[in-house]
Amino acid sequence: MQPFLYTVAERLHQQFAGKLHTLAVVFPNRRQSVFFSNYMKQVATPPCFMPSLYTIEELVTMCTPLQVADSIVQGFALYEAFAAVAVEQGDAPSEIPPFDVFFSIGETILKDYREIDSYLANIDDVCKVLYDIEAIDKAFGQLTEEQREFLKSFWKGTIEKTRIQEKFLKLWQRLPAIHARFMQLLASRQCTTMGMAYRQLATEPSAGNIFKQKWEHIAFVGFNAFNKAEETIIKKWNDEGFASLWFDADAWYLEQKQQEAGFFLRRNFNIVGLKNEMPLLHSIAQSSTSMEVVAAEGQHAQAKQVNSWWNALPQNQNKEQAGILLADESLLIPVLQSLPTAMDKVNITMGYPLVQSAVYTIVHLFFEAQNDLQQHRFQTIHHSIVVKWLQHPFCNWPAAEIEKLKTMMVKENLVHVPVDLVCNHSESAALLFSRLMADMELFQRLRRLLEIALQIPAVKNDSILEGLCVAAWKMLQQLEPLFASLKPQPDLAFMGSLLLKQLGSVSVPFEGEPLQGVQLMGLLESRGLDFEHLIILGSNEGSLPRIKPPDSFLPDNVRRAFGLPVPEHQDAIFAYVFYRLLHRAKTVRMVYNALIDDNSTGECSRFVQQIKFETKIAVKEWRVGNTVYPETWPVVTIEKNKEALDRLYHFYKSENPQPISPSAINMYLNCRLQYFFRYLAKLEEPEQLEEGVEASAVGKVVHKLIELLYAAWTDAHGKHITQEAVQWMQENAEAFVEKAFRMEWRKTEIIGPFQFSGELHVVRAIVLQYVQFLLQTDATYTPFNLEHTEVRFAEPFSLTIKGNQERVVLSGFIDRVDEKDNIFRMVDYKTGGDDPAFKKVEALFERDGNYQNKAALQTLVYSWMFQQNFPQHPQFEPALLAVRHLQNKKNGVRLFNKAADEEITYSNIGPVLTQIEENLRLLLEELFDPAVPFDQTALLENCRYCDFKGICGR
Repeated sequence: MQPFLYTVAERLHQQFAGKLHTLAVVFPNRRQSVFFSNYMKQVATPPCFMPSLYTIEELVTMCTPLQVADSIVQGFALYEAFAAVAVEQGDAPSEIPPFDVFFSIGETILKDYREIDSYLANIDDVCKVLYDIEAIDKAFGQLTEEQREFLKSFWKGTIEKTRIQEKFLKLWQRLPAIHARFMQLLASRQCTTMGMAYRQLATEPSAGNIFKQKWEHIAFVGFNAFNKAEETIIKKWNDEGFASLWFDADAWYLEQKQQEAGFFLRRNFNIVGLKNEMPLLHSIAQSSTSMEVVAAEGQHAQAKQVNSWWNALPQNQNKEQAGILLADESLLIPVLQSLPTAMDKVNITMGYPLVQSAVYTIVHLFFEAQNDLQQHRFQTIHHSIVVKWLQHPFCNWPAAEIEKLKTMMVKENLVHVPVDLVCNHSESAALLFSRLMADMELFQRLRRLLEIALQIPAVKNDSILEGLCVAAWKMLQQLEPLFASLKPQPDLAFMGSLLLKQLGSVSVPFEGEPLQGVQLMGLLESRGLDFEHLIILGSNEGSLPRIKPPDSFLPDNVRRAFGLPVPEHQDAIFAYVFYRLLHRAKTVRMVYNALIDDNSTGECSRFVQQIKFETKIAVKEWRVGNTVYPETWPVVTIEKNKEALDRLYHFYKSENPQPISPSAINMYLNCRLQYFFRYLAKLEEPEQLEEGVEASAVGKVVHKLIELLYAAWTDAHGKHITQEAVQWMQENAEAFVEKAFRMEWRKTEIIGPFQFSGELHVVRAIVLQYVQFLLQTDATYTPFNLEHTEVRFAEPFSLTIKGNQERVVLSGFIDRVDEKDNIFRMVDYKTGGDDPAFKKVEALFERDGNYQNKAALQTLVYSWMFQQNFPQHPQFEPALLAVRHLQNKKNGVRLFNKAADEEITYSNIGPVLTQIEENLRLLLEELFDPAVPFDQTALLENCRYCDFKGICGR
């Protein structure tokens, strides 16, 4: 069967042979004209002039000398008209909403204006009925009883109008005056609207004369639904013989009154009285079309079906007769990423969306950066925004400079990066991250940013990205004078949201030969086109037909009364577009998303159900998806093979042995495998910024602040610590807290002041509170002498390895050593939930029980090292200053052995350290025992905060 457009071209050529130049052919959209032109070239006898080809909107705009204004220009003019009418009718200037508040309302009003005009409704009547429903019978006597009931039902049951209803009615009472002022403003600027162009063509007798002067005849090809203005003028021309209509219609849906696909055609033929030049088809009832319906799980699974569909096509098939249609146009990018390599020629008609490009993200990044700069007084910028810039395709910095800044942010923990560090690298960075002197400067900056981007080789070599940059540049150029004219001027946030919204509607076409290869297009673009083999993706209920309630202030009742579009009309349009594809198709594969989520019902289009039960078309259904088989994670055990033993050797070799810390001992007790990953395999998490309130980070800052305070006092007054000294430190803690953060959080003292914002204010308060508790505890112990701070230990420890006596080195840091009455204390600060009390020494080394006490074990191992390092101080005892323990009014700082029911003091610590040494030797000898593997802990609770739980699957 010949394609519909080929048949039309052939018959028009026969009727207008030798005078095709006197003919105009009008289509629903531009795509059909490309195919029609090609078919006309095939049937025409050269030499000849081709007929004029237009879309319906292009034809309508020819009847007016005015230019149809775009949506942005109309939006600004509407607001100006709205404000003027409000003032004229008594509103105070303060009652008029600013443009940013009005904008979304204005978009809806513009849509309603266009429909009212193009459907030739009287705006005064539409608005009056909403305001005075009781006058319907008198004012609208020409309406049928059914139409009047529609109108009356709008306020049915409402006795007293609410405040919102009153505001709604007030707006609608003014809409006719706003419409008149709006059209005056546009006319003064030599502009009009598409709706008004339709009304002018249909209602002004002379408006169509321009067409009769240009052509002898107009052919309207491939249409289905018309608005009232189109019906009026086309009916008039059709009766006069000046216009002909070429509908592609099938008897199956036309003759069934309940079939929505034939709704508009039945209206065109039976009510409007239009004549069809094409014979009625009977292809669906007699169809030999083969249809497959495929349920795919997810968007990408749908896109992957293109490959199997392509491979299933007949080998000798003309690939130009194959089409990929998207009922859900958000599938474009997944489909482009899934096209088979054998599909060497593809014509993509939809255009690449700017919203999914680097152009959109750089504009979004600009507004995100400016907003963040305002919050931080234009001094710093949040590190996440800087990282987005460094990873952006438009960042033209040398790779070495990018890595240098990334490393600096991590090493110095720059949660908020000083602006100068970023701005000084390039003009692009300065445009993004420097302060705007005025909001309107954003247009100049963004245009310049795009101009710089156009010089980047990667952009130059990408025609799509280059086209998107140019399109965005032009839109910025157009918007700038419009925003400048607004009084008062909108704020930066609104200008950003509006600009991003406008950019989101922009797309640029792909380059290619429009008539070669597989056609990839949206469903509505297929009107009038025919394909032998089709795959329709996104064939879900909700996409086919598209379910979208009208964005309108006009209630459904009022729409029906005045003949304006209602949801059933949208369904009828989609139904016709779908069923028309079956007129000449040999195979159709429909693919839908079977997953149920926020964006999908998981149901196939109801059109499929209609075909199954109402036609003879054979429908084969099947499902594709990724089968997931649950698997248990294998037990992970590392045997002590030669490589593992070689690594263990580094801990006891004679020269420069690798030290073992109490933290490593606690990790080995926690999980042997965890110890292997950290200390033998040397696995570490990548360094990253500590932005949140991490307990370890708080502890580091607390330690550093205590160290700075004691150092400041002892440098000025010596090591003797009195009540006066502690009081001074309490009073001056805030003066040193910024330096402590800079050294521990940022890990440097060089880069500028430390900025406290967000969670860091909370962290700062916690640090100061913890330090006050620690100093209060010190105050109760004064006077004492501060002997040492941050003491580093590295003590040899003997044990038997493989039958030989060897030595390992125990290492660690002690926070401070002080002395009072010839008793030396080894003090360790703790900011977590540590408790100085432990059950017994043996319990400190258990693995599978609940009596571990990591802080107590660490402190006692430190005590053993202290005893070895300072034999001259036999009278010593450990002190564990655990902040939370102190906060709970438990003032004891000595370790407490519950089994012996005694505190650990200088008088009884000896036997305890002997037990520590014995148990520690057994533990370390196990570590070096080749027969004991590195295995997983049996306590899953120990895995909760493990860095390596992803490896184990815990």
